[in-house]
Amino acid sequence: MKTKDYILNALKEADDYLSGEELAGELNISRAAVWQAIKALRKEGHHIDAITNRGYRLNEGYEALDEEAIKNRLNDELNRVPVLIKDSVDSTNDSIFREDARAALPSFSFMAAEEQTAGKGRVGKSFHSPFGTGLYFSTILHGEDVADPAVLTMAAAVACKEALLMQTDEDVKIKWVNDLYLDHKKIAGILTEADFSRGYARYVIGMGINIATADDAFKKQALPAAGSLHETVSRNQLAADIMNRLYALLHGPAHAIVDAYRKYNLTIGKTVRFAKGDIEYTGRATAIGDDGSLIVEVGGDTVALSAGAISIEGEW
Repeated sequence: MKTKDYILNALKEADDYLSGEELAGELNISRAAVWQAIKALRKEGHHIDAITNRGYRLNEGYEALDEEAIKNRLNDELNRVPVLIKDSVDSTNDSIFREDARAALPSFSFMAAEEQTAGKGRVGKSFHSPFGTGLYFSTILHGEDVADPAVLTMAAAVACKEALLMQTDEDVKIKWVNDLYLDHKKIAGILTEADFSRGYARYVIGMGINIATADDAFKKQALPAAGSLHETVSRNQLAADIMNRLYALLHGPAHAIVDAYRKYNLTIGKTVRFAKGDIEYTGRATAIGDDGSLIVEVGGDTVALSAGAISIEGEW
């Protein structure tokens, strides 16, 4: 039996990660030879996760991102927009901005990547994006096609939620302002960015959804609040469904976006903590305004938060 075939069988039979050292010892080969076999298996189409100090795991539910598979699922309004698929990018937001700078892309063109090496979150944070375990993608919109930039993040959150509902009944909820949670774990984040450097407005909405990322990967990155979906979903179907819903939402009335955002939100009624300047406040989230702001009662006052981060206190 060839080395790679032995390793493939071992991975299929394993309940957890197998270390390179363990595989090398069993086969009496070097760890470098194990790595070469892993690369050969990947070239054959086997998706094998690798985590430092843990080893290798076969991910048999892996579905490669595929341009045609996504395009075939898009509604007629979107079937002519470019769908850009990348193996690896620094950030899909940055990368699609660069693509558009080289040659202008029509609004709702989008890019999906198997991994991001510098995935971006809000307020300068990063978004962990290991190869093949999530859906990391961004869509670009030009200013003339955006009626109200204030609703873009809300529309994306609603589109993600409703697209997930098409494949799973898991109870995913939106946490103000741009995260999706499942069982108290963040499974998705949204980052909307604007650029005016070319003399006109460009907006990019980036979405990262953890679909099958191992808990160990989050532990290694010291991300205890991060999690993944519990059920397997098709990434290609999900990408198409999100774009279909996003297009429909942004071509409908703004109040419909806000109403749906309220419906799916977990933040209302919770005790929240937030900062303004160097001062932290704690209050009760009572509503989401028509402009998407979070209305918080702090003492006897009412505060409207239009941006920033909050944490939810206590049991929820």
